[in-house]
Amino acid sequence: MKSIKTTYDKTKEKDEPLCSNLQKTQDVFSIVSIDRSGIFELTEKRYSKQYSLTDINFEGLTSSEKQELILSYSKVLKTIPVRFQITCANEYVDKGEFEQTIRYDCIDASKKKLSSELNKVILDKVNSAKQGLYQHLYLTLTLKATDIEDAKAQFISIEGAIKAAFIGIGGNGAKGSILRSVGINERMQSLFNFTHPKKANVYKYDFDDEFNSLSDFSDIISPNSFRFSNEDFGMGNRVGRVYYIDTFPNSLESDIVSMLSKINATSYFSINNELLELSGFKQEVSRKYLKVGMKIEGEKKRNRNNNDFLADASTKLLNEKDRLDKFLKEIETEDEHYFNTTCLILIVAESMDELLEIEEKLMNSASLKSIVLKPCFSNQKEGINSAYPLGIQEFKHVTNFSSSCLAMLMPFKTEELNDKDGLYYGINQISQNAIRAKKKDLKNHNGLILGQSGGGKSAFAKTEMISTHVISNEDQIIVVDPQGEYKDIARELGGEIISFDSGKQYYLNPLDVDFKDVDLNDLREIVSNKSDFILSLIGTCLKRDLTAQEQGIVDSVVEKVYSRNYSIRKRLNGEISEEKAQDIPEYLKSKSEISVEQTTLSNKEQIKTYSPVLQDIYQVLMDEGSKEARYLASSMEIFVNGSLNLFNHKSNVDLDNKFVVFDLSKMKDNLRICCMLIMMETVRDRIRWNKSSDIYTHLYIDEFHELLSVPQVADFVLKLWKEIRKMQGILCGITQNMSDLLNSDSSNKLEAILSNTEFFALLSQSTLDKEKIMKFLPNISPAMFNYVDNAEPGCGLIIFGTITIPFDLRMSKDSYIYRIINTD
Repeated sequence: MKSIKTTYDKTKEKDEPLCSNLQKTQDVFSIVSIDRSGIFELTEKRYSKQYSLTDINFEGLTSSEKQELILSYSKVLKTIPVRFQITCANEYVDKGEFEQTIRYDCIDASKKKLSSELNKVILDKVNSAKQGLYQHLYLTLTLKATDIEDAKAQFISIEGAIKAAFIGIGGNGAKGSILRSVGINERMQSLFNFTHPKKANVYKYDFDDEFNSLSDFSDIISPNSFRFSNEDFGMGNRVGRVYYIDTFPNSLESDIVSMLSKINATSYFSINNELLELSGFKQEVSRKYLKVGMKIEGEKKRNRNNNDFLADASTKLLNEKDRLDKFLKEIETEDEHYFNTTCLILIVAESMDELLEIEEKLMNSASLKSIVLKPCFSNQKEGINSAYPLGIQEFKHVTNFSSSCLAMLMPFKTEELNDKDGLYYGINQISQNAIRAKKKDLKNHNGLILGQSGGGKSAFAKTEMISTHVISNEDQIIVVDPQGEYKDIARELGGEIISFDSGKQYYLNPLDVDFKDVDLNDLREIVSNKSDFILSLIGTCLKRDLTAQEQGIVDSVVEKVYSRNYSIRKRLNGEISEEKAQDIPEYLKSKSEISVEQTTLSNKEQIKTYSPVLQDIYQVLMDEGSKEARYLASSMEIFVNGSLNLFNHKSNVDLDNKFVVFDLSKMKDNLRICCMLIMMETVRDRIRWNKSSDIYTHLYIDEFHELLSVPQVADFVLKLWKEIRKMQGILCGITQNMSDLLNSDSSNKLEAILSNTEFFALLSQSTLDKEKIMKFLPNISPAMFNYVDNAEPGCGLIIFGTITIPFDLRMSKDSYIYRIINTD
């Protein structure tokens, strides 16, 4: 006669396997059928659906922040109304395929050597970290339904609340975990990769193809052979073992999962949870309470029979009764959910020796946490089904956990950056995985590189430049170089160096203009921008702001010069007739001798040949005849006949080069402000031109605080900082530390700059600078800033949108790349 089982006893029952007696490898996995939606039908009318979870930063938090996150996670667990399995998976990745994903694939033959040397640096760093696997987090939900359509409806009804709960898990403004449904192709491909690791890169599962060919899914996922013994299993030419946690410590620590899942091999750490019906659980606890009470009364009775009327029951029984009494009260008063939980670890190795080596490390980690691990003796097949994220529980060794205790088995570890086609930024100091990030995917592309002298700012920036140069044949890199530190890398990359040195014949015309496809509305915008530039230039010379009357004169003159130039250029290109064109001024006729016949010059040649120069502005101001206009003209004398007449020439530099450095190191101090304004105007024009050709511009400004220390230049930079994203520009400021920015005359503009910045590279920081950065970046945990405290050169923090990662970009000093980027 079968004993009557309570509701609680039923939660401890194991799932019935699909095949009790194995006849073939297809019988191993207890999957009845699969559906296009990604849902697996299991035995006993159970259905499972798999979801992937993005990792969030847990290890880089302070103790108090960790407590808050654990509390948030416990609330998430309460939103899951069905059986669920959380899995930390180190899934197999073919080494060759993995290396290919992190290498730069360079098409341009002229860059082959550079890309090859950069790939050596990347592979050397990744291999030295002994990391070839990215850890994935999965949530697998399992529920009972009448059929597949009923299962789909139930999953849809519970998904929304669970997704919202995981997103809300992030505290202090941090991003939560994003829950994504795993489709049938991805789910089956993962299972195929698990059983056929050597074929993972040659076979891609497609549900429609397999369905149309009438293939049996069990034939696809089954390996050539399975062998099971009491303590391990063989799968093809590999061996594996499934363990369960037999004993937990009296006090749980939040890094248990992190430590036990840190295995550099194919492995799955699964936490299988069966939600307990509260009334049934209370009944079970009450039953145990009564049972203990009866044992106490029995001991007391024996004591009385032995004439020991003062003796009480044993301390052990009395303490157990007190604990159960307290627990019953907690069930009544606390808002907790309770689970029967089984923790399993599945490991697959290439050989038995490797498996035993992994086991030794695993057991050592477990002992440090007072955890007892045991193999699933004679249940390895059941262990595989239960440990792999299928939603099956054929093996159970349950422990009762409340939602608060279960949350201590924290699956989250650290955020990762692994953007497809992203640039290499070293390795994650926590996970040891390569960091690949793509700035173009950010809402705002701008960035700041901050660090003490010798912390590796220039090396960081140059590595980023080299990576951009290698992977992109179209993007242009422009560097503002106040100290002449980027000339060597420019020569190495075949770049153009433009030196602001009166002793060299480098001519840069700040009034260059491209009129291709420009209509009258666009002309008005060009006039407005050039007028702002001329006003800043004259204001710098006069060392004051211009009056409203003076501003009106300058605006009128600039409009006249560019309108006439526009008319001439259109006529030269045959876009308007001579009769409709404005008259050519006499001074232009005598000096430029421009033919009214159509030109054969290309558009680029026209920009250099026909654009106005500063003398044109000067001459029109003189021709105005008014006292104010002549006074403004006299302030421009330095640009026409004085020491800055190098800007009163047609451009003769190659701004089409994909790597351009503006070298300011030889610039005289008394000319510095004017030169900066002219340079920035040229840069802005170039960015606009690139945008019209659908080209991205990467602008780096070293010694960024120097530009912000000049009010006129700071206004220019701030405007560019805000508008450059719309022009397909990526601006990066480089400076020693936060104090330089805060101590500049334009420190009030810093807040506007930071609010439009989503990329930060923080290298070694002083205590003062760290505190200031923490003030401006309050969403970053104070614990993460430990990675910038006197950090090694090339190490620090990357803040990429909502993601914060400690990076290590150090490389061998013998490498070719290091010799290029080193500034010591």
